Amino acid sequence: MRPQTILIIEDEHALGTALSFAARRAGHLPTLAASGAAGLDAMKKEKFGALVLDIGLPDMSGLRVLEKVRKHNASLPVLVITAHATLDHAITAQKLGATEYLTKPLDLRQFENTLAALLAQGVPLASPAPPVAAVAKAPTLVGAAPCLQEVFVAIARSCAGNMPALITGPTGSGKTLAASVIHAHGQRAAQPLRSIECGTVKDAEAINLALADAGGTLVLEEITLLPAAAQSQLAACLSDSSMPRPRLLATTSADPREAVTHGTLRAELYYGFSALTIPMPPLRERTGDIPALSAFFLAPRDGQASPQITPPALAALQAYAWPGNVRELRHVLDYASTVSRGGPLLLSHLPPHVASAAQDPSQPVMASELEAALGRWLDARLTLQTEDAPAYDTLLDQVEAAMLRHLLNRHDNKPTHLASNLRMNRATLRQKLRRAGLQRDEEA
Repeated sequence: MRPQTILIIEDEHALGTALSFAARRAGHLPTLAASGAAGLDAMKKEKFGALVLDIGLPDMSGLRVLEKVRKHNASLPVLVITAHATLDHAITAQKLGATEYLTKPLDLRQFENTLAALLAQGVPLASPAPPVAAVAKAPTLVGAAPCLQEVFVAIARSCAGNMPALITGPTGSGKTLAASVIHAHGQRAAQPLRSIECGTVKDAEAINLALADAGGTLVLEEITLLPAAAQSQLAACLSDSSMPRPRLLATTSADPREAVTHGTLRAELYYGFSALTIPMPPLRERTGDIPALSAFFLAPRDGQASPQITPPALAALQAYAWPGNVRELRHVLDYASTVSRGGPLLLSHLPPHVASAAQDPSQPVMASELEAALGRWLDARLTLQTEDAPAYDTLLDQVEAAMLRHLLNRHDNKPTHLASNLRMNRATLRQKLRRAGLQRDEEA
């Protein structure tokens, strides 16, 4: 591949230098700009082969920069990077014409491979945005936990085309909601969204009837429950690209690979969906999102004020294990708001099994949540290694690595900002980041 000129718009000097180094190592000629305005000025003076664009810029959003770029250059490969992947950012970037989307902290080898792919393949044109009215009323996923970043990116990619997608996750984690989001922001948003409970399907004829209507989106709920004949018919439909069919989305609470091994999911059907798999995490892995989820579920209705959750009640909600996931949280909040009769939600308003999760209601909410989360993590960690338990220093390093990863995300993956905020020597912080595997020597 011949050398290309690469424009990198990144205001964090250390990361910008690392990205420039990686681009140069791949044989390209990088230009670094520290703000959106500087990057746009550079594009007026020089023609670039690709653009690497950070969303969190000091003068304007990177998405605004992307919008300006696309007005004058529809074919430039654009790699968007962000420290805080949100559903809105991921979908908006896709609609504005982002070619690829990566989240921080970046793996420089992955960055190099992605950049090489962009320069080699050319740029697929962005799909047209759905009508504004459809977007304004579209369903959404609430939360900003790190484990959701992969979900947001996968959903944005799914919105860009009509390829089949498989949405996995435990019961109540939001699989059907994710399917609704994909449909609402996809190319068939103006057409119907239909769903089939696969456990109620008796034979292949029901699948044939569902596929006969080739418009809109068809969601196959719990695809592993389809009868074998229906699975074979659906797999045949997927393999025939000339056959008109609806946009197909499938959900499953089972591990699809295990389902293939056990014979409850035909291998050819699994591979027809597996290219785009969206894993919905359980609520216990994103308890930090519970305040935002609670505010969403308790939003004012019929002109009534939204009930406030007291700290002890919130502590219990964040300490509870949530086997029923987000669906269970919603039902618990509906129950508690009914019992409270519009007043503040007290610990006593929660169901007893949820209220008992708060070990000490007098503790601050975050301290209680931290203790509960650490307790669950330590129990699982030590249970797996009862005979060869890890050393205390090893456990402490793992906890510190998780804390540093979260703090980096909060500071847009910018170590200098983080060091200043923590009042820590920059060299000390970088040493800790390298030990935790969050920063390579070349990035420093």
